[in-house]
Amino acid sequence: MNKRKINILITALLLPLFTLAQGRIAEIWTQPAVFNADEQVTFFFDLTGTDLANVAEQQGVCVWTWYPSDPGESWGNPSDASKLSHVEGNIWKWDLVPTEFYGVSADVVDAFYGQLQTHSGNNIVFFAPDQNPPNHITMYGLNTIKAEDAIIDYYPKQFSLDRPVSILLNANHVYPDQCGDNPVMGELAAAPNVHVHSGIDNWSVIVENNPGNIAKTGLTHLGDGIYRWDFIPREYFGLDKDYVATSINAVFASSDWAYIGKNVNCTDFYIEVPEQEELPIPELNFFPSKFSKKDIICIIRSDNEPYVSSMTYTITAGSKTITGSFEGNNSKLSAYINLADELKDAGSIDKINIVLIDNTGRTVSENDIPLVQLND
Repeated sequence: MNKRKINILITALLLPLFTLAQGRIAEIWTQPAVFNADEQVTFFFDLTGTDLANVAEQQGVCVWTWYPSDPGESWGNPSDASKLSHVEGNIWKWDLVPTEFYGVSADVVDAFYGQLQTHSGNNIVFFAPDQNPPNHITMYGLNTIKAEDAIIDYYPKQFSLDRPVSILLNANHVYPDQCGDNPVMGELAAAPNVHVHSGIDNWSVIVENNPGNIAKTGLTHLGDGIYRWDFIPREYFGLDKDYVATSINAVFASSDWAYIGKNVNCTDFYIEVPEQEELPIPELNFFPSKFSKKDIICIIRSDNEPYVSSMTYTITAGSKTITGSFEGNNSKLSAYINLADELKDAGSIDKINIVLIDNTGRTVSENDIPLVQLND
């Protein structure tokens, strides 16, 4: 493994939701999105759809990890440093300084592999490169932003308005406020501090670089003229939960505007907000739509949530209970039930109750369905 300098940065793979039979971690992200191996960071895990979904807080969730090194944890008796904190719903977080937790120097940290489990060591789910697709947390180096012509970069590339994003600025290469015939590059690198004056969608919403926003607009100096702006766009700009942004605009400057940094040809910086894929709405259908106790029925649920990989059904008809499993995959799950056979000795029944439960233990649907009454 190649050694890396201490200023190597780390960024979580902000993965889309994928479907696996064993219940994949729905989403992993970090705050800040880009960070040094020797600074405080928080890993967030959305455990919806996994065996850890809806786990009780008294059971707890902890990390068991073996890369970049074995921290020497005790199975079933986790240290406080390896325990996650519950945020809300199925979201848990892990606070750490990687070099301290793993007991290694920053130059040997290049990724994070491990698994999450209850404090007792049950309900295991993985974040590792052997998952399909891989969902480990990987490193990002500063080589890109330190390149000869680099001015600005951001991570992750597929960021959203509701998750942390880090924008990296090379103050050595920025353009001045006015270009003229011979613009002087990199004046911002001499500034005592660097702040951001920014907006959304062609400056329609603005957060100013002014004395009242000093703490909010300040960037973190990573050394060598490289600065980092960490923020969650929707929170930072105070956007409504339904607001869909298309771009972020920015100009960088010292707090007193004595030093200014702009993009190529002395233009404002423009970062396009990635389009967010809209997930389809799950659809549940019964065929036929009306049926009697002498019919064969088919239940189909299509376009399932990304974490749904299987479902079971329980049908209660009077004193009779019918159970079974669906066949198929995430895009389409189906079950066929021969009511004629199952209820041939059930006597008079005017309705049945159908409960559908997915692989996370969630009740997908529960309905009383009236039966068509046939004349004997």
